[in-house]
Amino acid sequence: MSRPKTKFVQARRNYNSVHYFPFGNEPGDSYVLTSDPWNYLKAFLKNEHDKIRKRTAKSGPKKDRLFKALYFVSLAESFLKSADNVEMPTKGTLTYYSVLNLTKAFLLVRGYDLETNTEYHGLSLNSSDTDQLTISKNPTGTGINIFHSFVKELGYSLNPGDKINLIEMVSNLPEIHEMTFNLGLLNKRKRKFLPIKIEFISNENRWTKLSYRLSYEKKHKNTYRVEKFTSGHLASLLTKSDDINEREVFISKQIRTLTHNSDISWCANYAELCLEMKKLNIRLMLTRQGYKYYIDLQPDQYDTLIYSYALMFYIGSVARYRPTLNEEILEGDYKAVISETMKSTPRQYLYQITGLITKKICAIPMANLD
Repeated sequence: MSRPKTKFVQARRNYNSVHYFPFGNEPGDSYVLTSDPWNYLKAFLKNEHDKIRKRTAKSGPKKDRLFKALYFVSLAESFLKSADNVEMPTKGTLTYYSVLNLTKAFLLVRGYDLETNTEYHGLSLNSSDTDQLTISKNPTGTGINIFHSFVKELGYSLNPGDKINLIEMVSNLPEIHEMTFNLGLLNKRKRKFLPIKIEFISNENRWTKLSYRLSYEKKHKNTYRVEKFTSGHLASLLTKSDDINEREVFISKQIRTLTHNSDISWCANYAELCLEMKKLNIRLMLTRQGYKYYIDLQPDQYDTLIYSYALMFYIGSVARYRPTLNEEILEGDYKAVISETMKSTPRQYLYQITGLITKKICAIPMANLD
């Protein structure tokens, strides 16, 4: 007689549903709802700074880095608030400096020592180029490339001298994806970002296993390249499961052993499954209903945050140095996309970087009517 099939249900830790986030948070963490992520981030950094009361060889430099991070966050906030009160192209310059300084704060929290080393942007818009950036060479001596370090911290690699073109940048931001596709600026026949639902699951009643389930609505079969689920990289990680309410369902092939009453077991298994999800090219977009999930079925080399940084650098560089190009690109075919980008991307970036710094899930309160 065959054994009954294991029934998996929504995983819960301390009665809280467990969801995927890439912020280093613990499984089952609740949202930190804030209409002002700047103040939340500054309060977090100040608290971490003030907790270090005794300077040692290890804690002293960390305290100094937290002080600098707090400074750069304040600078980033001022730049973005100033950008809100001006038009393009000035807005592009101020917004890039906000993103730059917020990224520097992130790197300081991750242990990079800024101010004592020569800093480079890490990207350049060469005079001979109009719609692509060049990844700069590695600095000599003790210099630091901000972009290179940021890419490394997010788990990616790069090759100095490689190009990142404008279409690639605007094609990789979920918040403007539909507009980019409908304007014909996406160099692909089908949309990239498939809306999905992700659930962590566990075996009912026993709670000794942990995995995750991914699903999408069947209506998307004709508008996205869903055939990728049945071959190649996705098929190596996922297996088809029974459909649920007009949704195609897949379960991870990795089913981990869980000790349900152990925090160590929960955190270790959750972290391992989150690492696997990163390989699936899961992308996030923040809305008033929380984070929405997408799987990138036609991925490029980097993730959304990296392309967001690169696009802000491009817009800022065009604004500062290339008036003719500004008229051709930012005021031409890309005007609508760039306009929408400037309204949405800096705040997506702010909330997600705040999450990475604090290791919490920062989100917009539904009561926020702005």
